[in-house]
Amino acid sequence: MNLVNIIGQIERDAEVAYTSKDGNSKLYKFVVRVLNSYKSKAGKNEDDLINVKAWSTAINDEFALDDQAIVGIEARIHLSTNKENTNIFNEIIANIIMYLN
Repeated sequence: MNLVNIIGQIERDAEVAYTSKDGNSKLYKFVVRVLNSYKSKAGKNEDDLINVKAWSTAINDEFALDDQAIVGIEARIHLSTNKENTNIFNEIIANIIMYLN
């Protein structure tokens, strides 16, 4: 089962990464800052920055995907690589986004 739940704060406004030919669906990408309980050697908490993609169908209000919004996200992890398979990275694909503020 591939299921992730996170609560965090959107960093910067979401960007439209793709729009369908008919204009009805959009793919948004943004970064969510999630608190991390791990402390660095200096004693500071290091937050995690998570890349998120979401289709407009997973979002109640596309215009609320703005900087500093607090959101809860139910998603799945997606692995991507470049053409040469030398760079591998994870991102989450949102199924549901709920606004918490």
